[in-house]
Amino acid sequence: MKRITIRVLVVLGILFILMKGLEWRIESKFEARINSNPDRAYNITYSDFDLGTFFKGVTLDEVRIEPLNPGNGTIITGHVDYATINGIVWRELLFGKKLNLDEIAFEQPIFEVTLSADTTKSTSGKGLQVMFGDIISRADLNSFRIQNGSIILRDPDSKDIKGQVMRLNILATEIETDSLKFKHLIPFQVGNLNVDIDSATFKPNDYTNISLGSFHYNLMDKEILLNDISLGYSIDWVEVSKRVGVQNDIIELNVKEIGIHKLEPSSNFYTQLDIEAQKVSIDELNIKLQRNKNISRPPDAAKPMFQGIINSIPMAIHLDSIQISNSSVTYGELGANKSESGSLKIQEINGTITGITNMPKEQINKGQLDAKIKASLIGKAGINVELSVPYDKETFSLAVDVGEMDLTSLNPTIKPLAGVEMVSGQMSRIQFHMNAGPVQSQNKLVFDYSNLHVELINEKSKDKSKKKVLLSAIANTAIRANNMPGQGKYLFAEYQSQRNVNRSPINYIVQGLIHGFTRIVPGKGVQNFINKDDKKGKKK
Repeated sequence: MKRITIRVLVVLGILFILMKGLEWRIESKFEARINSNPDRAYNITYSDFDLGTFFKGVTLDEVRIEPLNPGNGTIITGHVDYATINGIVWRELLFGKKLNLDEIAFEQPIFEVTLSADTTKSTSGKGLQVMFGDIISRADLNSFRIQNGSIILRDPDSKDIKGQVMRLNILATEIETDSLKFKHLIPFQVGNLNVDIDSATFKPNDYTNISLGSFHYNLMDKEILLNDISLGYSIDWVEVSKRVGVQNDIIELNVKEIGIHKLEPSSNFYTQLDIEAQKVSIDELNIKLQRNKNISRPPDAAKPMFQGIINSIPMAIHLDSIQISNSSVTYGELGANKSESGSLKIQEINGTITGITNMPKEQINKGQLDAKIKASLIGKAGINVELSVPYDKETFSLAVDVGEMDLTSLNPTIKPLAGVEMVSGQMSRIQFHMNAGPVQSQNKLVFDYSNLHVELINEKSKDKSKKKVLLSAIANTAIRANNMPGQGKYLFAEYQSQRNVNRSPINYIVQGLIHGFTRIVPGKGVQNFINKDDKKGKKK
């Protein structure tokens, strides 16, 4: 019995030694193979190599991924709590030239991205592609997985955190590591790719906050979903405008969801966001455009028309349609020498824009962009908009219909902006048609209203509700209180308006609309005075 026990112990000892020897052999082979490519961009190290029971797999603890030649551009490093490697073909590991396995999984990795000091370059997306490609190319494998990862963006100078991506989960399956394709974040031919992000934040400066609630992408479904996007500020927008230093729109926004459907990603999708898709859906986009007129404008420069704006988008776009639902646009303005800003909100925006592209061949195929939008003016009057933008010339045609509303509803907008209060007035309809050329448009305006009376506000008075009684009386005699079909002296306007080429096409539209109002609302003598310069081609 004693001899049997000794023999068993000897056998077990020999097996233990053989196992440890084999484990040492496997570990040394693995360590040699994992960093064997002299052209690799990254070095992979780890603190401990743990061979699984019955050689089912390997666990690497405290894995570090570091660039061999960081350079001066964007630098990406990785730290993985632990990595699991499953389905290893041991014969290939021990006697072959390349690792052959089923899956690499990174558990709770942290990727630190130190942004390039060169602000003209945007390479962090490409950098992640290169890093993932460099890691995966070291083996023939079926799948790659990241579980509960995060990405930290750091300032190149201060090393402060500029942004974070939290709870990043990636699963790539049926990977063909001999087929390099930069169309995907995992830059190889894959059977399917699933990317999920739970939240992301970015802080370009100390007062601007950009955030994303969640991100989902599935290659097989060809779909991207982005939820709860926001752009905002930690200080008042007027203070933001002062820090910007020139008169531009200060933008705030939030979006419930943006969906990109039937997406065909290009090789520049992750760096330039080139998008070719069947449809983009936008739900509950609420955007504010706010302008401080007390700040000097930037130097005048010619602004493009709608066609030029589309062509100047710094990424390739080819979309069959954009579907907008439950959205709003608010324009706010602090007038020169004013202490209170006014705003105008267009809400309940629903509609479709079709034929959106800046690719020359596709522009020839599509011919023009078309938009059909329904909305509500401050929740009081229905709006219908139809816009057509040809791709072969700098023109557009626009039709706008606005339904009835009580004009006193506009007082929160016009009182702080113009120092005018609507005492009464009922609008029956607005119909505005504009055929716009590069410098001049042909317009028609119908503006039907009744019982219009206004009062001017003495803003310099301590009591801002105090009216300029005499001037208000003069103003009411200078305007036509009624303009309704079937009544005497009914007017509609057919006219031309000049474009200020240093202003946007939206300004072109607004000024064209204002010119039409000056041909209907004022009395005849006032109309002649206001519009006397039109024959000289004066730009508004």
